[in-house]
Amino acid sequence: MFLQIIIVIIIVLLIFTNGITDAPNAIATIVGSKTMKFRKAAVISAIFNFIGIVVMSFINISVADCISSMVNLNDTKGGMIVLVSAMVSVIVFALVAMQFGIPTSETHGLVAGLTGAAFAIYGANSINLSEWENVGIGLIWSVVGTFKLSYIITKILKGLLKKVKNKLVSDLQIVGMCAMSFMHGAQDGQKFIGILIIYNFIVKGLAIPDVIVPAEHIVTILFTAVVMFIGVSIGGEKIVQNIGSNMTALNNKQALCSDIATSATILVASLNGIPVSTTHVKTMSIIGVGKSEKQKVSKKSVVQIINAWVLTFPFCLIVSYFFAKLLIKF
Repeated sequence: MFLQIIIVIIIVLLIFTNGITDAPNAIATIVGSKTMKFRKAAVISAIFNFIGIVVMSFINISVADCISSMVNLNDTKGGMIVLVSAMVSVIVFALVAMQFGIPTSETHGLVAGLTGAAFAIYGANSINLSEWENVGIGLIWSVVGTFKLSYIITKILKGLLKKVKNKLVSDLQIVGMCAMSFMHGAQDGQKFIGILIIYNFIVKGLAIPDVIVPAEHIVTILFTAVVMFIGVSIGGEKIVQNIGSNMTALNNKQALCSDIATSATILVASLNGIPVSTTHVKTMSIIGVGKSEKQKVSKKSVVQIINAWVLTFPFCLIVSYFFAKLLIKF
């Protein structure tokens, strides 16, 4: 019972941490382009994150399916240890990165954490490589796909937006921010729904189903939405500053192009059950817009973020592996 309580607390902290460290991507450009103040943007973003989690769960919950099928958990004790080890590794990495204003990928942290801990407890056969293929596809799509899409969208919209008044562009930016927030909830919310579903089934000693039926998990969906709402409403101002202002200076029209590209990329991934990092997508859309407009992109900010991405997989995998090895002794 004690371990169960600890796991629930950690899951809540993980969802909350994601809301603070990852969701700010949705408001980075609107704040960075000085269209809206950080606090107001954070609250509006929180509302649309909540809506995105609930609505997408009933449209297509295949991202949650992917996460819940990442590893095979054969017993309650071992499954609990895998969950707690994976989540501890993600939280530690996210909190360390947050101190430096570096956006992290809870998506890849979760995948690496689950893999490392499952390998420690059950061995290599417990890892579903087909789900890792989806993660790999998502990584390529979020980086290469987003860059190309944002580059093309900026080229297309550049002429169309020339005669549009700034007030209308600002209004469209708000729509773009809401769409981004909706898609963040739709994508990242499902990852944590998948984690909670794993927890619910292993606690009861039941096999995790291959296909998740949303109507059977309404409480889990709403619980995830509420916790993320709180985290997003608090926001991560340092991360917003790093992505929205320090990486490259975007005007209102360019920021709008970035939001359109980001929302489109995440929508395609979510509808196809491919987990992607909203951090990767947002960052690459900003770089793509900047390159399209031949603007200078801060190499320091890009390198700093790439370093965080590169470190996520080995850090979370190793930490979760050794944490699981430690817990299994008790």
